[in-house]
Amino acid sequence: MRAVTTTARGPLRPFEISAAAVFGALTSVVTVVTGFIPVGVAQVLITLPIAFLAAGNRMRSAIAATVAASVVALIAGGPFAVVALLVLVGVGMLVGYAERRWGRNAVLVVFAGAVPLGLAVAACAVGMLLLFEQSRILLLDSLAASMQGTLRAFQAAGAGQDFVDTFTRTIDFLVDYWWLWIGGAAVAGIVGSALLSFGIFRTIALRTRWSSPPIEWPATAAAEPAPLPVRLSSVTYRYPGAATDALADIGLTIAAGEFVAVVGANGSGKSTLARILAGLDPTTGLVDRPGDVGFGAPGGTALVFQHPESQILGRTVAEDVRWGLVDGDIDVDGLLARVGLGGLADRPTEDLSGGQLQRLTLAAALARRPALLIADEITAMVDDASRAALLDLLAGIARDGTAVVLVTHVEGEAATARRVVHLERGRLVPAPAPATRAVSAATPPIVADPILEIRDVTHTYAARTPWAHTALRDVSLTVGRGEGVLVVGANGSGKSTLAWVLAGLHRPTTGTCTLNGTPTADRRGDIGLVFQQARLQLQRPTVAEEICDVAGLDYIDRPYVAAVLHRVGLGAHLVDRAVDTLSGGEMRRVAIAAQLTRAPRVLVLDEPLAGLDAAGRHDLVALLGYLRATEHTTIVVISHDLHGMEAICSRTVVLDGGTIVDDRTVAA
Repeated sequence: MRAVTTTARGPLRPFEISAAAVFGALTSVVTVVTGFIPVGVAQVLITLPIAFLAAGNRMRSAIAATVAASVVALIAGGPFAVVALLVLVGVGMLVGYAERRWGRNAVLVVFAGAVPLGLAVAACAVGMLLLFEQSRILLLDSLAASMQGTLRAFQAAGAGQDFVDTFTRTIDFLVDYWWLWIGGAAVAGIVGSALLSFGIFRTIALRTRWSSPPIEWPATAAAEPAPLPVRLSSVTYRYPGAATDALADIGLTIAAGEFVAVVGANGSGKSTLARILAGLDPTTGLVDRPGDVGFGAPGGTALVFQHPESQILGRTVAEDVRWGLVDGDIDVDGLLARVGLGGLADRPTEDLSGGQLQRLTLAAALARRPALLIADEITAMVDDASRAALLDLLAGIARDGTAVVLVTHVEGEAATARRVVHLERGRLVPAPAPATRAVSAATPPIVADPILEIRDVTHTYAARTPWAHTALRDVSLTVGRGEGVLVVGANGSGKSTLAWVLAGLHRPTTGTCTLNGTPTADRRGDIGLVFQQARLQLQRPTVAEEICDVAGLDYIDRPYVAAVLHRVGLGAHLVDRAVDTLSGGEMRRVAIAAQLTRAPRVLVLDEPLAGLDAAGRHDLVALLGYLRATEHTTIVVISHDLHGMEAICSRTVVLDGGTIVDDRTVAA
């Protein structure tokens, strides 16, 4: 039956462990860095990672992060560093918990909680100095000697006798009543640090807070997972704050060993249906399964998201496959070879391309031997050969007894499934008739006017470390004004690295990349880049805020945003939509729309067609062709998807192993 959302209890869950590890590591780094800053207020920065962790997670997550950070502090600075860290972490926990529990009144709670914490610290400090008399004498003698030296400097400068007598009485007071001023300073320091930390925390939190409430996932039960068969009856789902249903009146049954494809246009509700199958509670309706969904648990339900970067947790490929599993009997090399990542077990995950990240998330899912595997657009970032291999792999998984649900907008991919479910505007519909559209070929610019030049560029990640990886080798390329260039190559060939170098986000290790003679890293405003993972590029809570922010507006201009969205084929109903409720294709088009507001001279698009349905692809291809022909915008497309590229690009550059192996004068 339908699960009931409950407050999480019991041991830390995998995502809580990962959050504790990340924020604990961040706390350790900040602790070490602030140790080199001779400004006491910098120590307040140590409180912030724990404050954010405590604000959004159970307190035991913050405690786990504190333990991890304390170990590093002990190694780096000894016992006193641990004590200082624990005091500041306590302030951070107070700030985060007060914000989560009391909201607008949190500042009063922070002040009220900081006073007893300050008194406790003062009592400990005074007690330690009483206990260790020699240390107290040494401290006070050093203070008195320092102040005597300062007094002599004032006397040499001509200070009067009254000033000298007052200064001497002050020294005597500090020595005689040391417990008073040390205790008072401790209380004032803790209270001041807490209020300053809260002010910084609140400022950052207000700039990063999402406009829509988070989606509540049900807690995973301790019972053995039994997600299949699953039956959906009259299921409807509406996202918090949304005006319309994302799914409406869905009836669907999935049994063990089935291979089901869910097909529909961008925004049709495919990803929402995947979340319902993975355990998200519907707004109305019934989800019936024999036992617990076992989301992320061995033998339960595995969901490979549309955006693979959000699922990568390990530092290396092998570590990510094993993440969260206690069973050590996992054939990591076999799993990696099965998904096309053989030999990459020790590769750092940050060096992987988008397509390789998608394969890695699939390998990590298979490591859990799930009964139900949900693959959401996992072929969007891979080349044609890899796409066919992944579809064959999914079919093989289904034959082995695992139910597979493939979410895709490509009808051709759905042909590999045994059953196809079509969605349109959140409802189940019959299969639509296929549509074909003619595409005209792009032509080279009439006048060859070089604008973008790359000379002998080599780029190495983590250079001069044991993890060094060279992504580009001796690449030279010249692109003319108004030209359309298609860069192709297998996953991991260096396409995305080339895109970042062109856009100026990477300075090449050696060689130059210039726009009209100036390094592109110094002219980022003139070059627009749309990331391969569009979600990482959208930094504001809503579509309107994102587009206005990139456009440089300090206010929300909704008619302007609606016009910009119309330019990329999106409706005005998305103006106030929260970014996280968009489909993958809608996110990509919003990212492109935001870049177009700056009228870039060069537009670099990394896998622009990934995740777009047929209508969206046609509209985007037409827009890019128009920008080339009418506004003479130089367009560089990094893609493995060649369908429709002939209408944009008149030239193809082939990358292999980080090197240009072919530079054709015609499109592929």
